[in-house]
Amino acid sequence: MAEILDTDWAYAAGFVDGEGCIAIGRSFEPKRGRFYYSVQVVVSNRDRGVLDWMLGLWGGWIVASSRATLGTKARPTWNWRCPTGQSAIPFLRGVRPYLRIKVQQCDNALEMIELSRRSHRTLGPYRLPKDWLDEQEALYWKQREFNHRGTDEFVKKPMHSPRKIHKERSAEA
Repeated sequence: MAEILDTDWAYAAGFVDGEGCIAIGRSFEPKRGRFYYSVQVVVSNRDRGVLDWMLGLWGGWIVASSRATLGTKARPTWNWRCPTGQSAIPFLRGVRPYLRIKVQQCDNALEMIELSRRSHRTLGPYRLPKDWLDEQEALYWKQREFNHRGTDEFVKKPMHSPRKIHKERSAEA
């Protein structure tokens, strides 16, 4: 792995601030009757080369954005996805000093990772304590509010995945 310079961290932080998203995903596991959370860092760009550079330094993977949602005449765009969970710690800590816009999202994501690290493999088959589950849920909603777009007041309401929304719309048609 190549040495990562301060200028690399600063450049990557600029992409995260301008073209990226630091999110906390949530999925429900019916067998266990609870939500599971994951930290996700995604940077989008039309220039695949810069995303390949990020992939080379920090790993992860690159996926093409769906042209169906962008329209048929749209130029292709790509998403670099940082390794998730605890594997995202080096990247988040590295860009953190250089972020200007997404500082709160980064700090909150690092808190979520630390909480999951604390609970990872410590309880065996036992359930997580309710206060840990409540803390995870609070960090999730905090992140959702940080990432809220538009001028409408933020409202805590579950959002469905784009696949589920598409499936529902297709069924209605």
